[in-house]
Amino acid sequence: MESCKVADELEELLREASQVFSDYVRSSRDPQAPVIPRIEKLDLNIPEKDGLGAAGVWDDIQTICGAATNTWSERFLYKLYASPTPIGVVGEALVGLLNNNAHVFQASPIGALIEDKVGRQLAELAKFPVDTAAGLTFPGGSYSNMHALMVARNRRFPELKRGGFAGAMAGSEWRRPMIFTSAHAHYSIEKAAVAAGIGLDNVVSVPTDAAGRMDSRALRALVEQAVADGGAPFFVNATAGTTVLGAFDPIDEIAVVCADHGLWLHVDGSWGGPLALFSSDEELGRYRVDRADSFTVNPHKLMGVPLQCSFLLMRDGLTPMREALGLGASYLFHGGSPNVLDDVGDATMGCGRRPDAIKLWLAWRYHGTLYYRRRLAAARRLALDFADMISERPPTALGCWRLTAAPQSTCVCFWFVPGQPNLVPLPAWGNATRLLCARLNSLGHVLVDYATVDLPAGPLPTFFRLPLNSPHVTKETLASILAAIEQTAQALVDEDPRCFLRDSS
Repeated sequence: MESCKVADELEELLREASQVFSDYVRSSRDPQAPVIPRIEKLDLNIPEKDGLGAAGVWDDIQTICGAATNTWSERFLYKLYASPTPIGVVGEALVGLLNNNAHVFQASPIGALIEDKVGRQLAELAKFPVDTAAGLTFPGGSYSNMHALMVARNRRFPELKRGGFAGAMAGSEWRRPMIFTSAHAHYSIEKAAVAAGIGLDNVVSVPTDAAGRMDSRALRALVEQAVADGGAPFFVNATAGTTVLGAFDPIDEIAVVCADHGLWLHVDGSWGGPLALFSSDEELGRYRVDRADSFTVNPHKLMGVPLQCSFLLMRDGLTPMREALGLGASYLFHGGSPNVLDDVGDATMGCGRRPDAIKLWLAWRYHGTLYYRRRLAAARRLALDFADMISERPPTALGCWRLTAAPQSTCVCFWFVPGQPNLVPLPAWGNATRLLCARLNSLGHVLVDYATVDLPAGPLPTFFRLPLNSPHVTKETLASILAAIEQTAQALVDEDPRCFLRDSS
C-alpha cells in the first residue's frame, strides 16, 4: 500500500536522523568542539534531474551540521538564545510532522486547544486577569510587538482600519498618533511604527537612568509636551530585559503615567520576560508586568524552546485583536460558532500560522514548572557570580577588568581595560573590546559579542556583552573565557604594542 510506503520511508529517514542528530549533539558538546566552524567548499547546487536520494541527502545534512554555528556549546555566548532542550527538538519535529495550520480551529484543533491553554497559563503567571487574558503565538518577538502596536493603534483610532491615514487626516480634528519607547528598546518597535504608518518622526525616544531603565519622569514630561504640541500619544513600550544591558524598565511607574493619560502599555519581554513569569517571590517585585495591556515573551530564548516561539499575551483577551485586525474573510473564516477558538487567524495580520505553542506545551509537560523556575534562578545567580568574578579578578600586566553595570537580569557587560583605567583614554577601552572580540571569535573556540549604549552621562565605550541563556554554562566556562581574553590581549600586544590605542571602529 502507498500509505505503508510513506510510513516506511519516514521510519527509515527518522532512524538515520536519530543517529546523525545525536552524534552531532554529542560532538558539539565536546569541550574541544569549535563554536564557529571553518566552512569548506560546499556543493549547494540543486539537481536538475534525479535527486540525490537518502545517501546523498545524509551527506548533505552532515555537511550542514559541520558548517553550522554550534549553539550546543557552552561557549556560544553570542546572542539572546542558545541550544534547545532535547524535548524541544522533538517538539519541533512534531510540529513539522503534523503540518497543521493554526488559523482556523478545524485545521488544527489540538494546536488551538494547546495554544489557548498555554496562552492562559502564561497570562496567569504574568498576573493578568484569569477570566479575560489570553495569548497567541507569532513568528518572533518583533511580530508580537507589531501586533500589540496595531491593536493599540486601531483601538485608539478606529477610523484608520477603513479610511487609513489619508481619510483620517482629512478630518478637522486629526492629531498625529505618537508612541513612546525607551532609548534602549529593541529596534522592532521603530520597525512596527513604520509598518503601522506611524512613522519614525512620531516615535519618541525616552531617556534612561544611569542603569539603562526608562526614566518615568522624563516619559511624563514628553507625553505632556506632545499633547501640548498637538500630538495624540496612544502607546508606550516598556522593556523587560533590554537587548544590551538586560535592564528592566520601572513598569509600575510607567503604568501610572499611562493610566493618567489613557495610553496603551505594552511590555516587550522578548528576552527577559520569563524572569517575570518564573521568578521567586523575592525577585518578582523587580520583574512584575501585571499592569501591562499586552506583553511579549519569547520562550525560544531563556526557556530553550527551539526557534521560533513567541507569545503575545493580551490582558483583555483576543476580542480587542479581532476588533482591531479582523476582516472576517468568509472564504476562510466561516464564523457563527460559539467556540472562542475558531478563526484565531483573523485576530492577526497574517493567515497561515504554525502551531508553535505545541513546542512550549510539550517541553513544559516534560520538564514541569519547577524546572523553569530553577533554570532561570540558576541563570540569575550565575550572572551575579560572574559579575563578582569580573570585579574581583586581579589585573594583569596588560590591563584590568571593569564591570559596565550590575546585572539586572542574566546579561553581564564588562571591559578589559588596557593599562591603568585612569591613564587610558575611553576610546581605547572600546578599541580593545572590538579587537579582542574579533580575534577571539576568529579562533573559533568561543563566540562572544560586544555593544555600546548611551547613558545620561554620555555614550559608553564599546564593551563585552555576554547573555547567559544556556544551562550548560558554568563558572568554569566563564573563567576560561576571561582567561582566553587575557591570552588574546597578550597575543595582540606582542604583534603591535600600541594596537589598543588605534581606532578599530
